[in-house]
Amino acid sequence: AIDLNATTLDIDASGAVTVDGVGVSIDSAGVAANFTVATDGAAEDLTIGLTGATDSSIVISSTGTGADAINIDTTAGSIDIDSADNITVGAADDISLTTTSADGLISLVSAHTAGDAVHIDADANAGSIVNIDAGILDVDVTAAATIDAVGIALGAGSGELDLTTTGTMDINSNVLDIDVAEFMYVDCSHLRIQTDTDGAPSWIK
Repeated sequence: AIDLNATTLDIDASGAVTVDGVGVSIDSAGVAANFTVATDGAAEDLTIGLTGATDSSIVISSTGTGADAINIDTTAGSIDIDSADNITVGAADDISLTTTSADGLISLVSAHTAGDAVHIDADANAGSIVNIDAGILDVDVTAAATIDAVGIALGAGSGELDLTTTGTMDINSNVLDIDVAEFMYVDCSHLRIQTDTDGAPSWIK
């Protein structure tokens, strides 16, 4: 064994420095520490790797109490995360996804072919709100779309509210109340109004 005890230990090398051991531990007590690679060309990467097909992990842990207890920051390039299996993110408080550029895009893409492909679960309480603010909201559904709620309010302000289908539009209600401030237009080839009290339908043609 070699044991070095020093107030300050400075190692300078003109070439590579290699440290091999059954176990390697670098600790810093009471002061900040850094491990920096000063590159002057492409592909001079800093690699932290774990080899061997075993149940082992790379663990990054922090007991810091600041908002940046773990800080990953890039000043020019991107952050690329690839996983062969699941990615799990858990937080005791907020999670924010934000883009600041004029063409910034946030995409949630799933290749799942059956069952829940994207699941937003926000019903921990009846007062829990899912709030969507959009300049333009475009929703495309290849199969059926189902909305179950105690009440549904569709408001278009002074704009147009348009419900369009090439098939049948079926409205089933215990009571249907339509309030029109001015004119009501119905364009169709035949209009039938039938009630349960008069028996026969009334035709307006």
